[in-house]
Amino acid sequence: MNKTSTMLFLNPSSKSKKGQRNWPCFRKAGFGEVISQGAEDLVTQVAQSSCETAVSVGGDGTINLVINGIMRSATPKKLSVLYSGTSPDFCRFHHISIKPQAALEQLLNGTSHTIDICQITYANGNTCYFASSCNIGLGAEIARTSNKVRKYMGDFCGTLLAALKAFVSVKPFAATVTLDGQTKAFPRVRHIAVLKNKFIASGLYLDVPAKPDDGLLHVVVLPKLTLRGLLNIYKGKIPPGAQVFTCKEVYVHTEPTQYTEFDGDPQPAGDVYIVCLHKRLELLK
Repeated sequence: MNKTSTMLFLNPSSKSKKGQRNWPCFRKAGFGEVISQGAEDLVTQVAQSSCETAVSVGGDGTINLVINGIMRSATPKKLSVLYSGTSPDFCRFHHISIKPQAALEQLLNGTSHTIDICQITYANGNTCYFASSCNIGLGAEIARTSNKVRKYMGDFCGTLLAALKAFVSVKPFAATVTLDGQTKAFPRVRHIAVLKNKFIASGLYLDVPAKPDDGLLHVVVLPKLTLRGLLNIYKGKIPPGAQVFTCKEVYVHTEPTQYTEFDGDPQPAGDVYIVCLHKRLELLK
């Protein structure tokens, strides 16, 4: 690979701080380096960079920022990942090593794979991109709590505590879901997951037949959810009563308005329109 056209992007404000700890190992490879001043700065730095391959040094949150920078860039860029974060959902799905030295070797010897990316648009017109999943309702509250406690309790335990807390605190809501133009109404919902891969959040996943480049989304609507059903999601089991749909685009309206989350970080409340952009990003791994 051409090292002079490859740039490492580190967000020092990421929650785990693993990127800073692994930085000396990664920088020995001789790539270019960018240390951002925060999340928005990282997106801008990636978008304006002249590199051909943008390497995310971080977990799902940092990967998402780099993807958003690539999608906003005027010039094509490949994505690669040197995992150094709290949540490895993107790496799990795309078979990227989470061990620093092995990940570096994978980058140095990797090949390109064209994958799908999801575009999400809010009612106010703001548009972002994600690669793993968007969660509405229960999942957004899990993300909000887990991001505060995982650095103290670890990925699994922190997310489990957050899931139990959200199970008690998040109330059912009504939802209208429009899948490829066909509208379905749900008077009582606990959670809606829009999946590009099967992982919802650290350790939580639903065993849907997701593929990285099939141009499809899997939408899982949970009208009800027992505590046992919640815990079984750690085994990938789809809870009883859940409805699973496959589509290329989906619009979700909720009453009362629910918060959203994608790729591990809480997002604003509001209706969302999500479309799968087929084979829109090159991933070097």
